[in-house]
Amino acid sequence: MKKVLAVIKRFWFLIPLVIAVLMFFLLPLMPEVTEYVFSRGLFKVVTVPVGFITSLFPFSFTELLVILALPLVVLIIVLLIRKVKNCEVKDDKKKVLVKAGRRLCGFLSFACLMYMICHGANYYRLPIEKTMELDTSPKDAEFLLEVCKDLIAGAKSASETLGQNDDGSTVLPESYANELKRAGNGYEKLIEDYPFLWTSVSKQKIVLLSEPWSYTHITGMYFPFFAECNVNTAQPAYLIPSTAAHESAHSRGIAFENECNFLSFLSCINSDYPEYRYSGYMLAYTYCSNALFAYDPEMCREADLLLDGRMIADLNANNKYIYDHSSHGTGTVVDQVIETVNEVSESANDTFIKVQGVEDGVLSYDRVTELILAYYAK
Repeated sequence: MKKVLAVIKRFWFLIPLVIAVLMFFLLPLMPEVTEYVFSRGLFKVVTVPVGFITSLFPFSFTELLVILALPLVVLIIVLLIRKVKNCEVKDDKKKVLVKAGRRLCGFLSFACLMYMICHGANYYRLPIEKTMELDTSPKDAEFLLEVCKDLIAGAKSASETLGQNDDGSTVLPESYANELKRAGNGYEKLIEDYPFLWTSVSKQKIVLLSEPWSYTHITGMYFPFFAECNVNTAQPAYLIPSTAAHESAHSRGIAFENECNFLSFLSCINSDYPEYRYSGYMLAYTYCSNALFAYDPEMCREADLLLDGRMIADLNANNKYIYDHSSHGTGTVVDQVIETVNEVSESANDTFIKVQGVEDGVLSYDRVTELILAYYAK
């Protein structure tokens, strides 16, 4: 027993890592426990106050961390080297390095545990189709076509009061900062039926470096350590509301991307703001029409004929946005850099999602169609 206690005393800083590893392997076996103890319990206890505090500040702590991370690491390394050089005795140098190593391991150990509490555990909660009582069994193509038509009708109705650019694409009625404050509006109605979606994160954050960030093909990101939702505002305006609502879903304890897309759609169409309703319908239509096209291109064209000029202009704006931030095989240095950024970003995102147990990785985003059809069927 004394030996065990001695080992624990010596390596106590690894205890958070051990707990995190146990959570990673055991929680998938206990979805009910994960749902009620962690996702609706511990997750809220930790992230709600953190998210409330970070949302009070206008700037993104996540973006600030990205900017300062490299200089801070370099500074720490320089200070460590200086401290080691100032040691006159060889054993003292060893003690300094060991102490620094223990601190680094302790920091990473604690970070792993906090990640599991603040986000990772949510991958193992009950699936949203169960908590929201949705039947995700396969639906026929005719039903999918009717859903696509209804989504188009919803988008047209929501866009009647929205302004347009010279190219016909949508203009948001408020500034980006004010628009992002509206992301929780639609959720307020959903919380009445689904209280597990409650959170205190009151707004999303504008990423000032949105333009260079666009080359990663990432339009939004939830950073669990700050309980902070970040939105890329360089993307076409009509997508910004649904992106904000998607990231808001993460802050409410939803980890799977297809479930966040679904809740983005559902919260947007329940919003008091027409730009959010339009964005939600357009998000859903994009996924559903892609699924319909994969099944029957002719049926998809039947739906596409109902699109109005605004919707076509917005879809074209998004295609242009993606094209402008992608490599084009020209072989130039700039194009090669863009290609590398595209590939590294997508590979990293795909790997991260798969590590959580999602076998189809980034393709899991597309599974939102099943949830949308289940919602319409219900």
